Amino acid sequence: MQKRGQVTVFIILGIVILTVFVILFSFRSQILEQDFESEMNSIIVPEQIRPVKDYFDVCLRGITQDGINILSAQGGYITLPEEPYKRTTNDEFSNTLNLYSIHEVAYWFYETSNGIQEQQIPTKEEMETQLESYINNNFNDCEYFAQDFEEDGFIINYPENLASDVKINKNNVEVKLSSDLQISLKEVNADVNKLMVVTNSKLGELYDLAVQVMNKENKDLFLEEKTIDLMSVYEEIPYSTTEFSCERKVWQKAEVLNDLKEITNTNIAALTLKDQTSSSYLPTNKEYFEIDITKPDYITESFSYSTDFPMFMDVSPTKGEILVGDALTQQTPEISKFLNLFFCLNNYHFVYDLKYPVLIGLTDDNTGLTFQYATAVIIDNNKPRNFEGEVFNTEYANEFTDNFCDNKVKPVEVTVFDSNTFRDIPDTSILYKCFTTTCYIGETNEEGKLNAKFPPCLNGAIIAQKEGYELGGEFISTNIDQETTVLLDKHHTLNLEIKEVQLGDGFTSSVEDKQAIVQFENLDNGYITMVTGEDSEIKLTDGTYQITSYLLTEANTNIDLKSDSQISCVKVPRPGLLGLFSNEEKCFESEFDAGTLTDVIVGGAMYEWYADLTGKDKITIYLPYDMTPRTQTEMLDVFNKVNINANNQNFIYPELQ
Repeated sequence: MQKRGQVTVFIILGIVILTVFVILFSFRSQILEQDFESEMNSIIVPEQIRPVKDYFDVCLRGITQDGINILSAQGGYITLPEEPYKRTTNDEFSNTLNLYSIHEVAYWFYETSNGIQEQQIPTKEEMETQLESYINNNFNDCEYFAQDFEEDGFIINYPENLASDVKINKNNVEVKLSSDLQISLKEVNADVNKLMVVTNSKLGELYDLAVQVMNKENKDLFLEEKTIDLMSVYEEIPYSTTEFSCERKVWQKAEVLNDLKEITNTNIAALTLKDQTSSSYLPTNKEYFEIDITKPDYITESFSYSTDFPMFMDVSPTKGEILVGDALTQQTPEISKFLNLFFCLNNYHFVYDLKYPVLIGLTDDNTGLTFQYATAVIIDNNKPRNFEGEVFNTEYANEFTDNFCDNKVKPVEVTVFDSNTFRDIPDTSILYKCFTTTCYIGETNEEGKLNAKFPPCLNGAIIAQKEGYELGGEFISTNIDQETTVLLDKHHTLNLEIKEVQLGDGFTSSVEDKQAIVQFENLDNGYITMVTGEDSEIKLTDGTYQITSYLLTEANTNIDLKSDSQISCVKVPRPGLLGLFSNEEKCFESEFDAGTLTDVIVGGAMYEWYADLTGKDKITIYLPYDMTPRTQTEMLDVFNKVNINANNQNFIYPELQ
């Protein structure tokens, strides 16, 4: 008990000491302000000289206010910080946000082009130093209008040496300007060795509140969290959902970006801070957008994203500029494997990298002074500010950021051949990809060659594309290698016929009213295509295929399915340098209600098959028929046999003619 009592005494003593310290600090600030006012009032000049001295006081106060306005408009900077990496057409982001093309405001948090996250929040002392320099550099403007006094007989020796001292307080800005200003009128002389003014301004209070908001964002990432919420709520933004629908949705990346800009513009503007006199009860939507920071009632806050501001968005998975739903990865229990086959089921799980600026402004309603700064909102793989990848080699960082595609200095020869005949392929478009930037280089000549200069890059990718051929590419370091060869696989368009083969006796027939689905995946070049019983043609390239086929029909009796869950996965590029060469998998769990099957699988097969398509114009595909199931057990049995039906003695591989 005695020890507990001693601890309590120490706690109380600590609180008392802290309270005394706060009180003394407050008194110290008040004493310093009083000392400044006393010193300012002690400056006395003869009455004949006072009009000129008063003029210079007014002029100094005006210059100070101009400097305050610039400080406030540019995020606490009169001279903006130097850009470590210049903004380019490839990367619109830098350490300042461009407003209206003629005005810039500093980011207090931003990400460099090579993925390094930086802060540049000025201290109050740094702001005072910049304001001092501004006053020293602009006080000579006061000489222009002082000439009117010279016409009235005043003699003014303008100062050659100036040294200002600025103090930014909560409610005002104090300025002391030491100078060798001399004023005389006839026989009356005065050496005005210092000018002192106080400008009523809430700059200090606005700055303190701005730092508080920024610290809140750095701690809670409320801007990133709100952004993720918006992406998941608005139907215009494909994010993560599973729909029982027969219409497969697709989105254009450019349209998604425009929609996201509009949604961000509307919702970011709804963010607010707490008012000191606000009621404890708030409507639900108001409470959601309110940030847990209390502000004085005479300060108005604004959070804004303009659709004219830059916004970077990368989404996985995509097919070119199109976003499409991703197939479900069926896992145990086995009954879940049937959901994709018998229901109109679409599954969408997209992974976003996003970066955009938010302009935060705090306005003193009494004077109209607005203190504003920018901060970057960063979403990395659907998570707030989570950059953990490798940083680009700094040796090549400048080459990458400074308009990469215009820096073509490395001569390289590219030759493109048909992979089957090894004939030259003329008029092939050649592109070069380094990190996230792709440059058009040119086209091959009649001999299938292109001699051109490429941007320097380590482990970039040459991409060759030609109508009638599958896209091809080769990795090459243009700062080392001087030539490379790309092989393209030709597309062959074949007439298509799909037949059914009875596994029991080998009898073949048309698929009639059954549904046939066949997917071809070329294991050599990654080419994938799918056909159904309604298609009359198929486009293939030479190579070894993984073929997956299903045969379905209407069930004789309804088969009930219990509720279940599935795992869906998408592959996204790893961040950083390795993003060019490897992927990582992001998985999501989806739950489904119980349902009834009206269609059932009656056969199918999974197998590998090599296609040599030279001189061929028709392909016949045989889909194995096993049985029409009547129970859930029989349905599982038919489905499980799909993996082994190719071993049946009556199975028939595709035939080429």
